[in-house]
Amino acid sequence: SVVGVGAALAQTLADNGICVIHDGTVFDDPLYENSYSRSRERIEQILSEYPSIKIVLDIHRDGISDGDARIAPVAETDSGTAAQIMIICGCDDGSGILPDYMKNLRFAIYLQQGIERDTPGLTRPLLFDYRFYNQDLTAGSLVIEIGALGNSREQAVLSARLAGES
Repeated sequence: SVVGVGAALAQTLADNGICVIHDGTVFDDPLYENSYSRSRERIEQILSEYPSIKIVLDIHRDGISDGDARIAPVAETDSGTAAQIMIICGCDDGSGILPDYMKNLRFAIYLQQGIERDTPGLTRPLLFDYRFYNQDLTAGSLVIEIGALGNSREQAVLSARLAGES
């Protein structure tokens, strides 16, 4: 599950000296509808308990498909076949809903460059679009799609570990 992928990322970050809070709540169960408002409540609670938090990563697996066939984007790495990663960064549409979107974008670019430096081909192009996804909560809030539904759990976990190393 994607929660296990997030746990692998969290453990790798912790192993590398980065303090992590991993919340394994599944917010799209029972319905995807309103999952971001449910996750927002939890993120706000965590941020109020730990106001020094600078970065919030919302981990997903992409649902890309070709008709009924699920797509599994992969990268061949020194560690094996890994699921490709796509970083999603929302931008403001002029409404002021994402006032720090440029800070999020800088962080997204920095993160993607670091991952690509260490594991060329692991990332897909950054998705920068008029999207919200709770990215107003910190100046380091991103959605990260680690693989897609067509990738194996092992491929996604490997990608999470490689990204965490970067």
